[in-house]
Amino acid sequence: MLLGELINGLNLRPIADATPSLRICDLTEDSRTVVPGSLFIARPGTKADGRRYITDAIQAGAVAVVVQADQAKESTTTSPTSPLSTAASYLSQITGAAILEAPDAALAGALLAERFYRNPSSHLQLVGITGTNGKSTTAHIIHRTLNALHHRTGLIGTVEIDDGVCLAPAEMTTPPATEISRTLACMVEQGCLAAAMEVSSHALDQRRAAALAFKVAVFTNLTRDHLNYHKTMHAYAAAKRRLFDMLPEGGIAVVNAQDPAWPDMVRQTKARVIRCAAAPAAGNAHPSDSDASARIISHTMAGMSLELTGPWGTLPVHTPLIGEHNAMNLLQAAVCMWALGLSAPRWSAALAAVGPPAGRLQGVNAHADEIAVFVDYAHTPDALENVLNALRAVAGPRPITIVFGAGGDKDQGKRPLMGRVAARLAHRVVVTSDNPRSESPRAIIAQILEGITGPPRDRVEVHPDRERAIHAAIAQATVGEIIIIAGKGHETQQVSVDDHGRPVSRRFHDCEVARAALAARRGGVGASRE
Repeated sequence: MLLGELINGLNLRPIADATPSLRICDLTEDSRTVVPGSLFIARPGTKADGRRYITDAIQAGAVAVVVQADQAKESTTTSPTSPLSTAASYLSQITGAAILEAPDAALAGALLAERFYRNPSSHLQLVGITGTNGKSTTAHIIHRTLNALHHRTGLIGTVEIDDGVCLAPAEMTTPPATEISRTLACMVEQGCLAAAMEVSSHALDQRRAAALAFKVAVFTNLTRDHLNYHKTMHAYAAAKRRLFDMLPEGGIAVVNAQDPAWPDMVRQTKARVIRCAAAPAAGNAHPSDSDASARIISHTMAGMSLELTGPWGTLPVHTPLIGEHNAMNLLQAAVCMWALGLSAPRWSAALAAVGPPAGRLQGVNAHADEIAVFVDYAHTPDALENVLNALRAVAGPRPITIVFGAGGDKDQGKRPLMGRVAARLAHRVVVTSDNPRSESPRAIIAQILEGITGPPRDRVEVHPDRERAIHAAIAQATVGEIIIIAGKGHETQQVSVDDHGRPVSRRFHDCEVARAALAARRGGVGASRE
């Protein structure tokens, strides 16, 4: 695409060598992926400052650079060791590359990406899902159900990405803007009609999804998380609200009406709002303050029987998922099917066949095992409460053990809250490491234990080594016990630091470790408690 065509009408000011006939072959905000003919978006980031890599990008073949407006005006009177002064001096030394000034380089990057890839989001029925918990499961249900109906659908999420060609593991919940538009363009090329996309608060705050044309947006819930980034719950909520502000008049906003934050999410939306509620037990009527509801008729370890009521009428659905939180996930996915114009009798049957995504209340024990073991991604107080309540509802007299930790370099305030929830709802608690990153595992564990006081401490064990914690929990379990291993879910790596403080990552998958522990238990290694 020619530079003039790419930037026409956008809030970008050429300040050097911006010839309209310059051919742009690629867009990137990572200097390591620059190819000859690239446009490099040098946006400031939270971990790396793109301004520091302008020279590297040009040396690799970038023919144009987008910079923040104040970047181009930075004075070299800044401290000589400052990255900003270095970036400013780079700008004065650049030759042979067009420089484009933007008031907001991140927003400019998103707009450029959509235009470069021929506005792929406008050619798809794009569903965005945001919220603290439930994004992955809701996106997974939508993706699997629509594809089962031969309504070809792509997926961008925490667990995996389906670009219309293949399924691949995801590296983050919501990729950079250039990758999003590239992936959506691939979906369009491969004949996809729709896409389900998890939209994180980080991505919304950093404008990664700002240029996308969403048809439907889903709000799952808002509970404490990511305050190391957003600082306050108000800022966290404001970031998520941006998704609903983006919806057009013909769009649909699907909200969890049982979360007190829902009115704030949609107070400025132009879209039609559909309020959803989940009733926990048979006998509860369709809530009068909702437009759609899920009523749990019965539930066992094998799944739930539901009655889904909404604009389509009332339909029975049996699902292998368990828990009231999953009833809400299913309901919101069903509303999305309706919003996309699909026939209710068709999607209700397809919906019933969808199991959980990887690492979301995923059963890992074999049929012959005398205990049940689940792996779940729950890493917030609310998520822990949801999975423990889901298991308590179907456990009967069977005891429940939870194995969990908390991630390092993240919101520390949620750690004692997680400990309190675990001690209140589980019969036995095993506190261990999650991804400690640069923090001391024992210091993280100590903060979790601050939330566990009084007699519950008698039911708590501590094993900083996660593998040992999982093996101990499974080896010591009584016959019939239910174990939930929480925090990492689908993740396959554990991140920490070495003796020199350098980050290291090792292969670690809760499912694999749990299966090894179950095999050891079947082989008689580790006696069961009776």
